Amino acid sequence: MSNLEVVAIISPAPGKADRVEELLVKVAKHVHESEPETYKYHLHKEIDKEEPEFVMIESYKNKQSLKSHQGSDAFQGLVKQITEESLLAKPLAVYMLKVAGGFEKRSKI
Repeated sequence: MSNLEVVAIISPAPGKADRVEELLVKVAKHVHESEPETYKYHLHKEIDKEEPEFVMIESYKNKQSLKSHQGSDAFQGLVKQITEESLLAKPLAVYMLKVAGGFEKRSKI
């Protein structure tokens, strides 16, 4: 079975991008240290707008790995903070994907 690929588009509320980025980076660190079946968890920041959006590109071993990530204390804490602090301009957009072509070279961030 091939990996499960996920893309999430995160749109911070005006003036909240720094806080959203802080929280996303914190969760990314947790994922790197604690979720061995999460193969990729890249946070990207759109740089061509006054109010940037974030794009999280993720790869999981399988659907169960994604469910484990979503159920983790770190992810649940992120959701809680985003909600309580009203950090998003619009709901999170999440896309479940499978590779249809192309390539990825080995790289380190």
